[in-house]
Parts: sequence; structure tokens; C-alpha cells
Amino acid sequence: MTHDECVTHGNSSGKPEWVKNHFALCRRGTVQVVGVDVETGTPVGTLTYVETIIGYAFQGERSVLFEQYIEKINTTGTIKDTTTFLINRWNQSSATGAVLHKGQKHGGVTQISGGFRGEVGAAQQDASIKGWKRESRELLTFDEDAASGTGRDKVHTYDFVPATFFIAKGNKNVQLAEPKIRVRFDSAPYLTYKKGSIFTNVRSTMNYDRSDPVVNETAQHIWDAQNHPGTTIPAKTGKKIPGAPTTTPLHRIYYDATLRRQNRDTARAACQATWPNYSASGKDCDEYPFSTTKEGAKNANGNYSARALDSTDNQKAGSRLATWYNDDRILDGDAFYVKVK
Repeated sequence: MTHDECVTHGNSSGKPEWVKNHFALCRRGTVQVVGVDVETGTPVGTLTYVETIIGYAFQGERSVLFEQYIEKINTTGTIKDTTTFLINRWNQSSATGAVLHKGQKHGGVTQISGGFRGEVGAAQQDASIKGWKRESRELLTFDEDAASGTGRDKVHTYDFVPATFFIAKGNKNVQLAEPKIRVRFDSAPYLTYKKGSIFTNVRSTMNYDRSDPVVNETAQHIWDAQNHPGTTIPAKTGKKIPGAPTTTPLHRIYYDATLRRQNRDTARAACQATWPNYSASGKDCDEYPFSTTKEGAKNANGNYSARALDSTDNQKAGSRLATWYNDDRILDGDAFYVKVK
């Protein structure tokens, strides 16, 4: 994720953020603050700026990094460049949670960078509007304790809420709370990177292409199953097969090896009934939904498709799915979709 890319896509379609993928997030928008007299409440000026937040999640680390820019700053009235203007990160889904400072831990999350302008434990930066005009960029890095995770994969979901503070006369804080940014940390032992983090506000989607000569048979099979299930094997009246982006999702299974085996066996029986001895002609039995999903053939009540396909094609498609599970940190039980072009 680059700054220019965030400028192009940030706050698209009126949404509070643009999540490029599980590891890159962008939030961008214009903020206007009306300054008021602390005694009378009378407006005395305005502060307007463009805020850009770029978030990074990681493979191999239970960490998250936020890169923040405060740009195009304009003031009116009595709000001057010397006004104190802080950027803090709250740790909860409301603006009432404890503020994290460098080296402090709350709820299993530790801030390991400085980043808080003018705050205790931070680098001594100029926290005024003038300081932001001179240096518009800030970095905040957080580590997450694996002991905070639950279940076999040590999963921990955490909400970061950006909050902007202005220090008015008499050290009175004026705060602007912002929408939360949700991050999931895990330590799944079966993934290539044994620990990592992702942004959760994105629809996980595996992609196949019918024009790809390497996996075109498998891609066509999935497309047929999603779009014309009534033409697939086994025959069933009113067959509905999940997993397309416009339907219900699939859910990965990893730990239930028995169900994965039963899914494969059920599909192979359907292939054998329609294409006897298919393996002797260099074919594999392809099944959709995949055997590695809860929606696989065993418990699908006939709402699946099995087809004898070229062995090389089928194995390449299976290898890509396994790679995608790893690359996108799809955990046991995670929902996902399959899109076919």
C-alpha cells in the first residue's frame, strides 16, 4: 500500500476505510474541528485537515503498524499554529479505553514504538499544528502477546480506535473519536508462517480463471457447480451449491481430518459411479465444495459436484488453494468465497 494508492482509494464509496487485502488497509478523509471558548462555548475558529491512515498487518509476526499523515492543514479565527494537536491510539472499540504509550501493555497488546506526540514515553516531538505542518507523518507499532489468544490457533481479535486530541486553554482535552480498526492475531501451527496478523474487514476470496490453461478444467467445473448446479453430478432436484460471492460462504476445516477424508471418499464414490476406472485414464476426481471445507460432499445432502478431470489440472488447482490458504491466513473455521472468471 502506497500513500498515492491510498489517496486514490481511501474512503471510497463512503466507507470509513478501504481494505486492499488482509495485510493492507487505508483510511482517508477530511476532518473539520470547530474551536470554542472553553467558558462560553462560543465558536472561535476552525481547524481543517486531511487525515490518512495506512495500516499494515504481517506474516510471521503478531504485530500491526499504522502509518499516519496529517496534511492540508488550514486554520481560521483564534486557532493558531501553536495549538497543541495530538494523535493517540485507543485500544478499545469506544473512546473510553485506556491509552497505550510506548512499552505499556493493555489487553495483551503492547505499543513498541514512540509515536504519541507530546505524550509520556514518546519521542519529544513538536505536538503543535506547526509541528504537524513541518512533519506530517507518524508511525505507531504494536505487538500482541500470544498468551492472549484462545483456541488451538491462539486467536485474539483487537480493536484499535484512532482518536485525535486538541489541548485547549486550561489543558482541557477536546477529542475526536474515529471508527475502530479491527485486527486479528493468531499463531496457527499449520500455516507456513506460524504466527501473523490480518485486518478482518475484507471478504476472503479465492480466484480461478477459466482462461488459465493450467487449471481451466477445474475452473470450469467450479463455474458450472456455482452457476448450473442442476447439470452436475450427482443428480439432485433443486440442487444448490454454496461458495460463490453472491451466495453463502464456504468454511475451511483443518483439524477435522476425518471429515476431510469423508468428503473425499463421498465425492470419489460419485465419480466412480459415473466414470468407472477414471484414474486409469489419467484423471482425478475433483470435488466442489472442496474437501477441506465444512460444506464438502459428506454432509452436503447432495449439494455438491464431483467430476473426473485431468490429473495435472486438478492437482495444480489444489496446490493453488493450499497456497492461498497460507498466503491469506485462512484459519480452521474461517469463511471464504470462490470467484471464477
